[in-house]
Amino acid sequence: MSMTSAASRISVVFLWSSVELAYGMVEETTEGKHSALPGFAEMKALLLVYVVSISLVAILTVGIYHKRGVGTCAAIMLYLMALSTMSVLIRNCYVNHDFKFPEFLTATHFLATAMVGSTILLCRYAKTGQEIKVPSKERFFKHIVPVAFAFVTSLGLANYAILFSNAHFYEMASSTTPLFTAFLAYILGHDFDLRLVLPLTIATAGMVVVGFGETVFSVPGFVCCTGAVFLRSVKATVQNMLLKGRDDVRLDPVELAVWISVVCFVVMSAWSIMSSGAEPFRHIMAPSHPFCFAAVLLTCACATILNISALFVLQELGPVVQQIVGQLKGVISCLGAMAVFDEVITVQQKIGYVVMLVGVAWYNSRDMALKAERKEKEATFDETSRLTHSKV
Repeated sequence: MSMTSAASRISVVFLWSSVELAYGMVEETTEGKHSALPGFAEMKALLLVYVVSISLVAILTVGIYHKRGVGTCAAIMLYLMALSTMSVLIRNCYVNHDFKFPEFLTATHFLATAMVGSTILLCRYAKTGQEIKVPSKERFFKHIVPVAFAFVTSLGLANYAILFSNAHFYEMASSTTPLFTAFLAYILGHDFDLRLVLPLTIATAGMVVVGFGETVFSVPGFVCCTGAVFLRSVKATVQNMLLKGRDDVRLDPVELAVWISVVCFVVMSAWSIMSSGAEPFRHIMAPSHPFCFAAVLLTCACATILNISALFVLQELGPVVQQIVGQLKGVISCLGAMAVFDEVITVQQKIGYVVMLVGVAWYNSRDMALKAERKEKEATFDETSRLTHSKV
């Protein structure tokens, strides 16, 4: 069973259940027949199962990351829920509303993130007086703009990678993102401890085993996968620099989300205009697609949560762990698929998930121990320096 297909099927149930619960009825098709989807009572039961699956992943998350605090665990759960739901909401636009304009859809996601983030910053300023940081011209063109282009290009390459190969191959290639990110952080001198390589390798190996299946290899697919993984690593690394840089250049997650989203919106809007023109607007306003606008808004809401929560996770855990955490969404998919569709999870996948969880837990534990050790050494050094200066 592919993680991608499982996530799509599970989230379709979740999405349709929400619609059923909201309207309290089963919509009839244009031919006057009832929808082929399960009925209202069954939908409520399936929704319950999906919620239970998410709860189990929440327990796993708290078990692994509880020492990092409640805020970190909450950010991780928001990130995972948005990540596991995003693809199906986009697919809902493509399939159920025939809205096949990915560039326009992505542009609206960045616009929504910029608008919501700006509102948060303005409200915070009005309430607390905290200034909104504006990056310098140098910082904007050397960091913000490259991150935005890396973000947009990685999305495009990922789509082409799936087109030229298949989901299994893309999942396997994407599983190496944490290793790419760690390598990039190390060569740039961004404080990656080589003692973390073994648990990181184990976690990555587990992800690769889970994604392994009937892969379709092609040179264009491999090039696109490699490019997408590399640019994703670049994006996470540079974002981490902006979140943890010097005080005069450091941005908080909401500020960073706003500035990056503004640039991404401009780039994606130009791309959308060149590829689709005004057709997306005509499609949304067409009477034949009355709920298309609402479906697009739903993806914007999810994308906003995803974009902002991802930066909070990045700030708390760093770029490598953020990439690892993102792989936990597959656990939600498989738990839901087992319960809802009675699908069989292969021995290979079970082994892969166990290995991945062991690697993630070990990496987190080792990472925290090394940081505590580093702080202790710094405190000892500061104390020694203070005593030396006092004697002098």
